[in-house]
Amino acid sequence: MTKENRFKQRMDQTEFGSMKFEKVDQLTVMRRIREKQNTGQKRRTGIPAVILSTIAAAAILFILIMQLPLKDQIEAGLTKPATLLSQSNDPGLMAWSKKNNPQQVNKTSESSGIKVSIKEIMFDGYRMAIGYEVQSKTKFVGPVHNPKITVNGKVVSVTEISTSVEKDVKVFRKGTHSFKGVTSLFIKEKLPEEFEVKMQFFGNQNPALAPKASATTKGKWEYSIPVEKKGNVYTIKPKESVTKGSTKLSVDQIILAPSVTEISFAKEENGRRLPAVGGLEYRLLDDKENLLSVFGNMRSSGEEKDGKFILRSNRTYAPADGIPSYLSVQPFLDNDFETNPNKGQMTKKKLNDPLPMTFPQQNGAILVNKIEESKDKKRVKIYYEVKGDLPEVRGSHINLTVKEPKGEKDLFVDQNFFKNMRSNDRKKIAEFITDDRKDLYLTVPNINPVLFKDLELKIPIKKEDLIKK
Repeated sequence: MTKENRFKQRMDQTEFGSMKFEKVDQLTVMRRIREKQNTGQKRRTGIPAVILSTIAAAAILFILIMQLPLKDQIEAGLTKPATLLSQSNDPGLMAWSKKNNPQQVNKTSESSGIKVSIKEIMFDGYRMAIGYEVQSKTKFVGPVHNPKITVNGKVVSVTEISTSVEKDVKVFRKGTHSFKGVTSLFIKEKLPEEFEVKMQFFGNQNPALAPKASATTKGKWEYSIPVEKKGNVYTIKPKESVTKGSTKLSVDQIILAPSVTEISFAKEENGRRLPAVGGLEYRLLDDKENLLSVFGNMRSSGEEKDGKFILRSNRTYAPADGIPSYLSVQPFLDNDFETNPNKGQMTKKKLNDPLPMTFPQQNGAILVNKIEESKDKKRVKIYYEVKGDLPEVRGSHINLTVKEPKGEKDLFVDQNFFKNMRSNDRKKIAEFITDDRKDLYLTVPNINPVLFKDLELKIPIKKEDLIKK
C-alpha cells in the first residue's frame, strides 16, 4: 500500500474522513476558498484560530482531492489549454474537447521539402481526429488529405472530413509557408481498445492555387502512432415515422459517439419526388431543446420501388451532452423558391449607412445593430439579430461585398467567420477580412426558409435499445 493510500485510510477513520461531499459542495468550497484568498481581509482572531483554520482547510482540501477526479479538479480551478482539435471549425470536435484532451504525439515526417508534424490524435471508437502542422522554407503549403490508414497490418476504410484551425484564412487566397489543420476520419469497423496505427499521406495542397494541378506537392509522409480509444459508441435503430400527405419520413439508424451524432434518414414519396421536398435538410435537437450543430456534407442516394421514390441521406451533427432521452428531427428547406414572391431579391446597404440596418427576408429579417472595425482597418465585425424561424439558416446569409473596379458586378468577401452561426441563438456576430478595401456593402438575399412542423419526428432513446459497438 502506498503512503498516499495509507494516509487516506487513516483519514477515513477520522472525523474529517467521514465527511462526504457532493460535486456541487466540492466546487462551492473551492470557489469560496479562492474568493477568501482574493478578499485580502485580516482576521481578528488569534494565532490558534488561524492554525486550526489552516488545518481544517488542509483536511477538507485533501478530501476534495481524493474524491474529485483529476479532470474535475483541473476544470474547477484552471483553464484548459487550447488544442488544435478544440480550435478547429468542427463543432463535434469542439464539443468533445470541452471534456477531453487528445493524445500528444509530436512526430514529424519530411518529404519534398515539406515537414508535416502530427501534434495530437484522438479516437472515440467511431472517429479518429488528427491535429497537424505543415511547414516549408521554400514552398507554399496547406492541408493534407486522404491518408492511408493501416491497423495491425490491415488497411482500414475511412470517410474523411478536413478543416482548418487557422482563424486567418488568407491561406486560401495567398500563399503561406505554414499551416495548421485537423483531419477527422470516420471508421465504421470495430478497432481494438489500444492499437498502433500506421498513417501515410501522399500529397500537400496549396489552397491558393486550387484546383490547378500545381496546387498539390506529391510526397510521402508516414507515421506509426500508438492510439488508445476514449469513450463508447452506441447505435439505435428507431421504429418511429411520420406521414404527411404523400410524404413519409423515418430514421433508419442513429449513431451516438463522444464526438458526433450521425443520423441516417429515409424520405419516401408516392410517385416521383416533388421538387419542393427533394432538397430537405434536417435540424436535430436534444431533449433540452439544444440545437446540435450540423457539419460535413450530406450524403444521399435514391431509388424507385413499387411506385415510390425513396431518398436516403446521411448527416453528421455535434454530440449531445451525454445520451439524451430523445432526439427531435425537424425537416426544413433552406430556401423555398416556389413560395417566395421576392425570390432573387437582394438588399444591399453601404457599410457606413446609419444603424440599425434592416434586411428583410420572407417571414423574417436580419437586423444589424453594431459594426466594429479593427484598429488596423483590415477586419470588420458585424453584430446582428435574426428574426423568424430557423435563425441558424437566416443568419448565415449575411455577406460583405465589394464593387469590381469596372463596377460590373459585386464580389463576395469570402474570408469570413461567424460566432455561434450554427446555434439557434438569435444574436450573432460575423467577422470579415477587408484588407483596407473601400466601397464595401452588406448584402442579404431575401430568402424563404421553411420549417415543416407537420413532419417533425421525435425519437425516444431508450437504454434497452442501445447497441454498443
